[in-house]
Amino acid sequence: MLSIVKISDQNEFANLKKDWAVLLKKSKSDTVFLTWEWMYAWWECFKENKQLFILAVYGENEEMVGIAPFCMDKKKIAGISVMDYIRFLGTMPVSSDHLDFIIHEEREKEVLETIVEYLFRVNSWDMCLLSNIPTSSLTGKLLKEIMGNRPSQYEISQVCPYIPLPTRIEDFYASLSGNMRNTIKRRRRNLQKKYNGFEFVTWKNPDEIDSAMEKMFKLHGKRWMVVNHKGNFINRNIRRFHKKIAWTFLNSDMLRLYFLRVQGKDVATLYTFKYNDKLFYYQGGWDPEFSGDRVGSVLTNLVIEDAINNGCSEYDFLRGTEDYKTRLTDKKREDIDIFILNSFNARVYLLFRNLYHKMKKSS
Repeated sequence: MLSIVKISDQNEFANLKKDWAVLLKKSKSDTVFLTWEWMYAWWECFKENKQLFILAVYGENEEMVGIAPFCMDKKKIAGISVMDYIRFLGTMPVSSDHLDFIIHEEREKEVLETIVEYLFRVNSWDMCLLSNIPTSSLTGKLLKEIMGNRPSQYEISQVCPYIPLPTRIEDFYASLSGNMRNTIKRRRRNLQKKYNGFEFVTWKNPDEIDSAMEKMFKLHGKRWMVVNHKGNFINRNIRRFHKKIAWTFLNSDMLRLYFLRVQGKDVATLYTFKYNDKLFYYQGGWDPEFSGDRVGSVLTNLVIEDAINNGCSEYDFLRGTEDYKTRLTDKKREDIDIFILNSFNARVYLLFRNLYHKMKKSS
């Protein structure tokens, strides 16, 4: 028989680190955004007005077999709280794709049944929002069986292009059209000629990681200023979170922070994570003064080559189907959001939310 322990204290969360890592490796949902390090840093930076609500599931021999990485939050409209809801750690205001429950492989159904049963015994929530679960996960299918007639909604939340990487760089370029190959070669050749060379830099120094991240934030902001957007790092707590993650991941050989440098100046950056022999592209940026040289595109291709040289099996672009991604691959994954409703307020909220999104699409 399975049992559940609710973790509501940060010290208890900290003590889960070792067991969390072991279970993640035994699960089918093993991804960088479900690591203890990512989740714990998120909680440290964004815990204000939230309650920790991690559910740890244990088997008959007291071995941990499941984790529901939750917190309790309040949904507000115009500053007024309208309901209490459960959501994954790691979600807004930070983008985390491929989230899920962390469950020992082949025990998904019994663990999910235990979690759902527990949730519905706890009546202090209106809605549970399970964000960005891969459609390839068993979670969606199993929850439909377990939930029965209980009200819920499933919808596509993100589309994530990716490139399966071969073992040789030549094979990657052979997979592209002749026109694309020529364009990539021309841009790199023109950059080399115009500036008498360029540098491809992978950041390695942990003592200066904060300043390197500030460079990344700045280049990201410059790129978005062109279209009158503030970018994704304008919030101080978001910058604090990513500095924590960068330092932690650099020391565990998971950070890959790249810069393209011309004439001693950093003109483009890619902020990525290496995990399970996959490279996850999180954010990037470039100096608009060099946009005509397509420095962002040049750097992306250099990073893909570096990933192949270092034995990566995949380059995951994560959310978004921008042209610079789809020009390089037609492969994609979809993530879904699952809404589980537990009150009249939640049903009303979801009804109006759906109407709003429908009107927005048709306008």
